[in-house]
Amino acid sequence: MLHILGMGCSFPSTEVSNKFLEDLQVGTNAEWILDKIGIEKRLSSLPIEYIRDTRNQQPRKARSLASHKAFDLGVLAAEDALRKAGIDASKIGMLVCNCCTPELTVPTEGQRIADHLGVPGVAYEVFTACPAFALHLDFLNNFSEGTLPEYILCLSSATLTHCVNYNDRSDGAIWGDGAAAWVISPKHKGKLRVVETHFTADPTRNQAVVVDTFGFFHQDGRAVRDFSVRQTVRLVKRLEEKFNLDWSKDIFIGHQANRTMLEQITTNRNIPAENHWHNVSFIGNQAGAGAPATLAMHWNKIRPGMRIVVAVVGAGLSWGSVLLEESESGVA
Repeated sequence: MLHILGMGCSFPSTEVSNKFLEDLQVGTNAEWILDKIGIEKRLSSLPIEYIRDTRNQQPRKARSLASHKAFDLGVLAAEDALRKAGIDASKIGMLVCNCCTPELTVPTEGQRIADHLGVPGVAYEVFTACPAFALHLDFLNNFSEGTLPEYILCLSSATLTHCVNYNDRSDGAIWGDGAAAWVISPKHKGKLRVVETHFTADPTRNQAVVVDTFGFFHQDGRAVRDFSVRQTVRLVKRLEEKFNLDWSKDIFIGHQANRTMLEQITTNRNIPAENHWHNVSFIGNQAGAGAPATLAMHWNKIRPGMRIVVAVVGAGLSWGSVLLEESESGVA
């Protein structure tokens, strides 16, 4: 049985407001953005002057000007998770990384972060972009009993604002940068117990979402939005039926794509606003970091007996879910 001992997150500090995007005069306005996607601002590692003056028309240049790269955010999130778990990096026997905006192909971001932190165990990528939290936990949950190391560090980091064409009124409003990390143990009890994991994908739809290594992010927006809402509803409904969830006290966290989509999902499943945890409204879509970062930001709000559903979807197309249960209080 897997437990989560601690979680961390990190973000850059440049705020890209709706008013700023309106002032770029690319055919949008602050009211439209808030109404259509429910995001008030997003956090970027790019200088605001660079975005204003160039609209990031040379995305290769963005990385050289950024305050943080995916590596930097990943390190900060990992250090935060280790600190909250009370675990030194020297005890980590495995590091599993997800990064859709790496600086290099080889060595991988996971290997570079492990080296920087002083992790002595193996380090490699298990990658799917947005549903990384579900993928990593499902991946680890399928190991034979006794084969995993005592402590495992998972992380997801992305700086997708480096890949945004700010002349596109939709893409510029979606993305923020961020990283999240979580410390797992199959042997030691933590605040959260992993009750169930699920992950799958449909590679025939791989072109629906694309992050071009040397160019811009692009997607089939309408198709991806419809897929995301429908598939998340299915994931949540399955867990409701299997585990008799009680939305008067249980918690929902979805993929932090945009607030409007999340509200469609919570309305469909009758999840009250106070039990819907999210961060997309003031950070933007952080790809695979969004859902675990949301959980990390609410770590101190986890209460005895609470169950948490994390249902995530994204590129691939891929999707998955995790059911977590507070475990430190001894409540079943």
